[in-house]
Amino acid sequence: MFGTGLGAMVGLLVVALLVVPVSFGVAARADAKARRLSESPASDANEGLSVAVAEMTGRCDQWRQLATQAWLICGGASLVAVVVVGVLICVG
Repeated sequence: MFGTGLGAMVGLLVVALLVVPVSFGVAARADAKARRLSESPASDANEGLSVAVAEMTGRCDQWRQLATQAWLICGGASLVAVVVVGVLICVG
């Protein structure tokens, strides 16, 4: 019975260690995309300026939301990995 719990902890650690770099990559790219969208000027100053600005603002907000969610997932998975390693150290 002890071996199955230990195996589950190791499995959880492996999953957490796979989630951390993936979510970190998504978060970093989403942050970069949100920054680029917020810094780029509207493409056409004469026609449809308000529409272009509203579209860019909406996209920027979506990228920021994705980045925030990915950072939270990355942080949560990192915390799980640290806790599991601590438990495995204490048990082993």
